[in-house]
Amino acid sequence: MERATQSGSPGGANALAGERYLLLADISGYTVFMASVELAHGVDFGAGIPVAYSVLGGLLAAVVEGVEPDFTLVKLEGDAVFAVAPAASLDGQGDRVLAKLGAMYRAFTEGRTRAIPASDHICTACPAVAHLDLKVVLHRGVAVRQAVGSGSDLLGPAVTVAHRLLKNTVRERIGYRPYLFLTDAAATALGLPEIGLAHREAYPDAGQIEGRIVVLGEPEHDSIPT
Repeated sequence: MERATQSGSPGGANALAGERYLLLADISGYTVFMASVELAHGVDFGAGIPVAYSVLGGLLAAVVEGVEPDFTLVKLEGDAVFAVAPAASLDGQGDRVLAKLGAMYRAFTEGRTRAIPASDHICTACPAVAHLDLKVVLHRGVAVRQAVGSGSDLLGPAVTVAHRLLKNTVRERIGYRPYLFLTDAAATALGLPEIGLAHREAYPDAGQIEGRIVVLGEPEHDSIPT
């Protein structure tokens, strides 16, 4: 449950703090892909905007639509979707959350598969969209929704941890595969404390973070070699 909090800072009366699930879904390969599009088309796109941009927009939309209505979009962060859900709405419902994220990933891959054959624009860069994939982080903790200008944003240590986890060593263990990394805080509250493969990350500012790796798009949640 969210609760209004007062503070001495401007806008403090408009801040809402609460336990939340914080989800970040990041398109892997995005930076290299965009660099190749720029190399192929130039930086001014004088001949028109490459189809690759609409393809990427479609893939991001598939992720957003795939996690709704359980998660609501906070914002798009370049190649990543940042979404949130009240903790009470998902606690103890790990199987449903996994099914939801599995369906979201299937929608992503179906959109990726359709994108290139449906395009009448072919260059050396745009077909590389077929190599884009997803990595997803799910964390649980207290976050504060704070009014910022005419909008709002989520702030707090839990938000920082979730974002730190996008830079990790998961693929050093499982190879280049799409995955969900559940922090222990999320996995335990969802009722999935033993799912997948145990994994630990460490950051100078956030410390050690324990969690579980689940490969997306595979029928068995624990089908990861140790």
